[in-house]
Amino acid sequence: MSTEKPVWLQSAREFCRSAGIEISGWGADTLIVNAESPDREKLAASQLRSLGFEPVESEDDAKAGLLLLSRDPAATRAKQRESRDSVDVSRRPAIERLGAFVEVAFCTLCFWKSLTAPKPWLFIAFVLVFLWDACRLLGWRLEMTTEALRVRRYFLWTAIPWAQVQAVEGGPTWGRGQEDVRLKVASKPTLSLGAFSWKFARILRDRLRNEVDQQRLEPK
Repeated sequence: MSTEKPVWLQSAREFCRSAGIEISGWGADTLIVNAESPDREKLAASQLRSLGFEPVESEDDAKAGLLLLSRDPAATRAKQRESRDSVDVSRRPAIERLGAFVEVAFCTLCFWKSLTAPKPWLFIAFVLVFLWDACRLLGWRLEMTTEALRVRRYFLWTAIPWAQVQAVEGGPTWGRGQEDVRLKVASKPTLSLGAFSWKFARILRDRLRNEVDQQRLEPK
């Protein structure tokens, strides 16, 4: 969200207040409003069109009951694509990988402590739990080749031919602020690619969906 208020913001606020539209956020050319239902979304889009705003489709905003509108839809979509494409999805975010190294250091400390502890099994249990989680974070990689999507989980590689990928799905999972990314694969159970921070998960999901669409369009 922009820190400098655009010149149109005050008039947009007054208009939304009179129309009963709740503003959730704004940017240089964008406005985010609450729209909990399809009917409410259509009404808000119609009302704000008089101020020069056009709706910009966003699956994540729609799920959250929000509507994104822009005074320059083409530029807004371009910025969204640029933001997504700039993220390296071949490995987990740096903050997660850094956390894994902290877990490894903790494992080392617990192991040395277990050598002199009266109940070494307790420290060994900590080692196993944190080492497993560190492998989950450090052992994850992703590669997109022309023939297949290659995913490494816990340092083990799996290759999924693009022709077998029917859909890419995602949604909340067990961790707070975490979402998982899943592949619906032909003739096989749904394949989970892992749980990630929600922002990274959505970027990964969208990037894979785009790649699947491109693979379907290319002549065989």
